[in-house]
Amino acid sequence: MSGAVCECGNTNCFVVFYWKGRHYPSRRDSAGEVYDFREAVKSLTKINAAMEDKTVKFDPKDWTDTSIKERRFENLINDYYGEKEHEMKTGELSPEHYRIIRNYYKNHYTFFDGYDVREIDREVLSIWKRKCLNNVKIKTRKNVRNALHAFFHWMYDNGHILHMPSFPEIKGDDSTPRRAIRREAQEAALKNLPEQFRDPIEFMMKTGLRPGELCAVLVKSVDLANRVVWVERSLSGSTYRETTKNRSKLPIPLNDKALEIAARNVKGKFPTGFLFINPATGDGYKRKYLWSVWVKYSESGVKLYEATRHSYCTQIVPLTESYEAQRLMRHRDKRSTDNYFHAYTETLLQVVQRMDNVVDLKETGKGNGRETSPK
Repeated sequence: MSGAVCECGNTNCFVVFYWKGRHYPSRRDSAGEVYDFREAVKSLTKINAAMEDKTVKFDPKDWTDTSIKERRFENLINDYYGEKEHEMKTGELSPEHYRIIRNYYKNHYTFFDGYDVREIDREVLSIWKRKCLNNVKIKTRKNVRNALHAFFHWMYDNGHILHMPSFPEIKGDDSTPRRAIRREAQEAALKNLPEQFRDPIEFMMKTGLRPGELCAVLVKSVDLANRVVWVERSLSGSTYRETTKNRSKLPIPLNDKALEIAARNVKGKFPTGFLFINPATGDGYKRKYLWSVWVKYSESGVKLYEATRHSYCTQIVPLTESYEAQRLMRHRDKRSTDNYFHAYTETLLQVVQRMDNVVDLKETGKGNGRETSPK
């Protein structure tokens, strides 16, 4: 057709392009709609540009109706989530992480529905950022953007897109700074808790276990003779995983208090039973339950994760060298341990206070030797 309407009055168009002696028809756009004149011209222009692009091998099948439909954003992201679900079932991905990235689609990514993924460029991504991410926290924006970037990497690795688009940067940081508390503050908060809930929370304070790891510890993972607990499992959402966040299984030493708590809680239990039983349910603890107990009773002013793992790190770092602290925290990277260490303000004050308490020394000659005396 040479105009928006055919001589017969029909407004529908189709494109036929030729490549190496064969003709290939294309009738529908990426949304599955039959071409009108404007969309047909746009499609033909893209096909010609792809033919002339010498950096990528042209494949005529990429421009057929079937291929274009397969490249629609909503179809490919469902394939991606299917692969992630398989990784979750085989233990490669935590159920909680899978749940989060699935929710990103319905909450943030439906903007791209109907797009051919090869048409999503920097301009489209910038419009998406402006329209769909303005009303969420900066930290959430970054997580949503990074998850989308991971999806595009998956598409590139699998040949669904030929180039990685440039993603808009998300600047700023509105995350709440983490804090740590001293041992005295921990003990005061523990006294506020009902006695039946103190052991699991104090055990986290003395071992640095994550809440999901604490909930999954079995009796058989406790070695009282060697004073260690093996961190081998974790609770992600409502699913127990036979691995940990860093996919490592390591022993954590038990100091006197942690050993006392462990010994008290293994009594009368089978090896496959939970080390800590919630007296309110008669079953293992859940993370949200521990969190709710802490919020309701502790009166500490800090979150449970800050009062346990962050405070544990802050207390052990000054007592040892950096690699031992990293090992106790079970971090793969020392920078992660650095992020968990929070120097107490009063400790820093003591450091700078010494600036005004320095004794200047002067040298005085005396015989063949030299003495120093306060100025």
